[in-house]
Amino acid sequence: MKFDIIGWGALNIDRLCNVDDYAPNDGETFINYETKSCGGSAANTIIGIAKLGLNTGYIGKIGNDSNATMMQKHLEDNNVDTQHLLIDEDGETGEVIGFVTKTGDRKLYVTPKSNDDITYDEINPNYLENTKILHLTSFVGHNTTHSIDTQLQVLKKLPSNVKVSFDPGMLYIQRGPLFMNQFLEHTDILLINETELLMLTKKDTLEDAVNMISDMVEILVVKRSTDGSYIKKGDEEYNINIFPVDAIDTTGAGDAYNAGFLYGLLNDYTLRESGIIGSFIAAKSTTKSGATEAIPTIDSIDIDEIIKKY
Repeated sequence: MKFDIIGWGALNIDRLCNVDDYAPNDGETFINYETKSCGGSAANTIIGIAKLGLNTGYIGKIGNDSNATMMQKHLEDNNVDTQHLLIDEDGETGEVIGFVTKTGDRKLYVTPKSNDDITYDEINPNYLENTKILHLTSFVGHNTTHSIDTQLQVLKKLPSNVKVSFDPGMLYIQRGPLFMNQFLEHTDILLINETELLMLTKKDTLEDAVNMISDMVEILVVKRSTDGSYIKKGDEEYNINIFPVDAIDTTGAGDAYNAGFLYGLLNDYTLRESGIIGSFIAAKSTTKSGATEAIPTIDSIDIDEIIKKY
């Protein structure tokens, strides 16, 4: 099977607990209610691209539990190929446990479990040779760096015709420039938010940070929250505004932007047009609770009309 894009990153069940306020030190409080959903940055992006009608696949590891069943069904229900979904028969599926206050503040705690245990001999190289883009996101790598090491090993042997898009997230940024450079030397499309970029480059301004990093990748995309996005490729530079919407939940908006932007590139839209699509999909994703629930399907929108009206 030929793929437009394959994602590779952590797969987590998100357990979000709504509380009035955080418990004090040595104290306790109560949970108003709890929601449970499927998450993971790369998975959110790949599901978004699948909803936009492209052929998608996924590499990830789940355990042998009810959460694994939930995760696999979620991917398959959204038309993501799961033939390279690895199952740890003795392990558990990763979880993110979050506490969200009535003011919208949140604290998240990640338990990676099986996510961090992907070894190189579990990867089928033929699967990766049949995609146009490989989209990478981070692993925790706390108790073991197996999955991180495997990503790096695969990147070194990846065919040159497969483009690499990379959204490192704060987990990889915090590991520092030397660690990140191992990935950047194999990255074609870097999708990063402004806070992460400034931290990575240790610069005070976006301009200085861009000047330091842009020559290391073919395409640099900086997601700037309500300030929109900035895109650079060689001498091409674009600032893309956000689409105003009544946002309900911004969870996964950056992943949704990735989905729209990469969809644009895969369909031969220009960089500017791809940025507009990314901005639109990101905005739409915030209009319902959850990371992917509000991402539209391709038959419900007119991409060319969206670009025309921007």
